[in-house]
This record gives sequence, structure tokens and C-alpha cells, in this order.
Amino acid sequence: MFVATALVTFGCADAPGPDEGGPGGKADGELTTLAFDDDWSETADGPLVAGLPIRIAYDLDRLTACRGSTNGSEVWAIGGHASFDGSTPVVFPVTRLANGRVVAVESELEIPARATSVELWFTNHNRWGCNAYDSNEGANYTFDIEQRANTAVAAFEADGSEDLPASVRAGDQLVLHYAPERLDECAASTAGNAAWSVTASYQVDGGTVKKLLVTRANGSELVAADPEITLPRGADLALWFEANNRYGCHVYDSNNGANYHLRID
Repeated sequence: MFVATALVTFGCADAPGPDEGGPGGKADGELTTLAFDDDWSETADGPLVAGLPIRIAYDLDRLTACRGSTNGSEVWAIGGHASFDGSTPVVFPVTRLANGRVVAVESELEIPARATSVELWFTNHNRWGCNAYDSNEGANYTFDIEQRANTAVAAFEADGSEDLPASVRAGDQLVLHYAPERLDECAASTAGNAAWSVTASYQVDGGTVKKLLVTRANGSELVAADPEITLPRGADLALWFEANNRYGCHVYDSNNGANYHLRID
């Protein structure tokens, strides 16, 4: 069944043109495109891979109900919803308003590093409260997600547990998945934005300590960013984490001072 979510208004103001400023995004690359066509087919031109983004291309003729206009401008929008492994849906736009007309846009969708499947559905709504759904008759559109080769995941879960590989190989990628709830003593927000962060520190064989952010702001919430480390040569990788906020809070997750250790082969 599709999941009910709060409606988000997409495209209710003119979007910037090609010569105007707008939100930043990834540089265009070789992304898999998942296309939802007007003949009711769904096709991907490549694999969906954990930790890599995909592009969503949605044909607006799939959802024609709930359209409308007022004062010479269309006042409807279509949004996509993606739930990875049954998690809270991510909402993304597939339309924008250009010169009073709703037009299609392709959205990039980040796949979490540990995801194994995704369910997608779409909603059309207008300013008068009409809602229409494209949800595979309530079953949603489900796609399997492949795991990346030569990539390991070190997961630090919200319940305080860890799912760590027994060993990692020099030259491979290590994804650090850190649930910020582990250090939520420093949780804070201001003006609707998260005002705290979690940083990982790591060192190989007791050498130079390096740092990287393992979280990112999603409005007022802090979520896992799933950054990657290219594993250097060595024998032991030590990890620990620190949360801080703009008000001076500092707390640590360091395995009771012993740090977390991974063997490098």
C-alpha cells in the first residue's frame, strides 16, 4: 500500500531559468535513469546500486487527474516518494512551474549505502486539496538494489549496536553509516535547521588522525551522510565519533575509550 505523507507543494513559484541562480546539485554523470513512461512501463537503463544516486524521469501524462489553473497559472504539482527498505519516505519533485506552466523535471535520488530495495510512488495534488496517486494500484513500484563491489559498510546503529566487517582490504572503499541518534545529547536546531553534527575521527596504525563528517542536515533533523574512506595500507583502523552543536555541547562515542577497530588486510 502507498504510505500517506504530508503533502509538499512542488513548483508553486516560477523556477529559475538556465541563466538564473538555483539550488546546487551533483555534476551530470553516468547515472542510472529510472523512467516511468506514459505507456505505464517502468524501465531502468542500468542497475540501482547502494550508495550511488539514480535519476528519476517521470512522464506527466501518467497522472492527469487533479490538474487546475487560476489567474493564468497552473496550480498543481507531482511529487515522488521513495521508501528504502520500508524506511520513512523521501519526497522529491518531478515537476516545476515555468512561466505559469507545469513542466517535468528529472530528480536525482540518493540511494543509502545499505539499502537493498526501494518502493516508489507518485502523487498529484492541487491547491484545492485534490489528490491523485500513481502507486501500482496501491502496491507501489518495487526495485531491487545491488551492493557495490569492493565496498564494505561499517554501521553504527541508532540502538547502540554496531554491524562491522570482520576485516577490510587496503584500496577498497569503506562506507561509514552513523545514526546520529547515538549521540543525540547534543541535538539542537535553529530557524528550522539542524544546529549540530557528528564527526568521525580515524587513524591507521596509530598514525595521523583524520576527520570527516558522517551526518548531514535534513531540515531540522540530522541524518546519516554515509561518507566513504579509501582504505590505506596498514594493519589496524581505529574509529571514534564526536557530536557537537553551536551552543558548545560535545559528546563522544568511542567504545568506552577503547575506540572501534577494524583489521586491514
